[in-house]
Amino acid sequence: MGRSRLPWLSLAWVAPCAAQGPMPVPSSSLQSGTRPSGSSEASAWRLQIGIADKALHEWLLSTPQQADQIGPKASLPSDLERGTLQLIKDIGLSALASSLDYLILCQHSDPRCGVPLQHFEPVQMLRALLDTQLRELVQDYRPDTGLRSPVLRVGHSLRSDLDGFLRQLRSLEPGLQAAEVSARLVQTAGLRARMLAWHLGMHFWVRDLAVPGRGAPVLVLHDEYTSFADMVSVVIGTMVRNGQPQLAMAELGVPTQEEWLAPQLLRSVPGLQYVAIMLEPPEEQHGAAKFAVFEQLRAELQQSELHQRLALHFAASPSAAAAMPDRSLDLALLDLRGADASFAQEQMALWESKVKPAGVLLGRGFEPDWPEIVKAVCAQRFSTDLHLGAGGGFWWLVEPPEDE
Repeated sequence: MGRSRLPWLSLAWVAPCAAQGPMPVPSSSLQSGTRPSGSSEASAWRLQIGIADKALHEWLLSTPQQADQIGPKASLPSDLERGTLQLIKDIGLSALASSLDYLILCQHSDPRCGVPLQHFEPVQMLRALLDTQLRELVQDYRPDTGLRSPVLRVGHSLRSDLDGFLRQLRSLEPGLQAAEVSARLVQTAGLRARMLAWHLGMHFWVRDLAVPGRGAPVLVLHDEYTSFADMVSVVIGTMVRNGQPQLAMAELGVPTQEEWLAPQLLRSVPGLQYVAIMLEPPEEQHGAAKFAVFEQLRAELQQSELHQRLALHFAASPSAAAAMPDRSLDLALLDLRGADASFAQEQMALWESKVKPAGVLLGRGFEPDWPEIVKAVCAQRFSTDLHLGAGGGFWWLVEPPEDE
């Protein structure tokens, strides 16, 4: 699934990063509605505004016009999906235009800079029309089409986004703060459109899945997860908020060719204890090269602040599982991409037995590129809930064994 990256780091006037240095114009100058002093400072200010304008405009223009094509079978776009995605784009473009006009007013010390809520009246008008427009879009679609629910849900989310934006404007200092909040609204609109397109594309794909055996899983599509990493982070964060500040987690299959999630998870969750297994390759000729990668990573971890909460091992899955007591983990994460169906199902059953009841088993590989994984996951979760997110992510709550 190719998705545009959020243009946040391009917005030097909104959230400058360390590599870009300080913002060209002090925020107090803009917040008070005064123009930057000096021609060079004003030119730098306009340049940063131009960077932000271009990045956000491209972010909105690149929003999808129809559902993502996730499976091999293309679906014909409906008027509902096209109309809803265009409506979301219009909201984002309106917020962007109002934001840029507002910043120019503040740059020129216009008194209207002091009343941001009044300047964003076009956004307020779109908020007032949102419910009516969505009702008109969905009126000809039955609930069983699978289109109404995600559209109405994204409409509800947009309504909350707009209400929150308008509430914040009433309490913010004029100038940069109001512009920053409006930029976040523009980003959110683009993200809502992308995740709706993903949800609809997933729906069109999974409804045609042939699941042999005792019944298909109850698939729960989560369009609030923007990526696989986001899914893992949200699931862990939910457990912490629900009263589990101390968590034990194991990961089977430490990646060597892409970013590893564990360090960021450990930094964001102080009570997380982590066991990571870099799997021994089945082909002996590849073992030495992978072990060298393992030793380098282990040496780096020993020098980091995380080494007391992260244990890294090089082992085969059965050996790692045998060393871990049953029902000792709160979460287990399996990267199953590339495995065949029988091995994947065997690993899910093995590691699920290591997770406490009401814990979570997470995995990666539920996407058309890995049909064997899709088959194995469906077989493992027949007639029970299976939660799906972007990037091929999936998870479920572990139930108590039947003999307990």
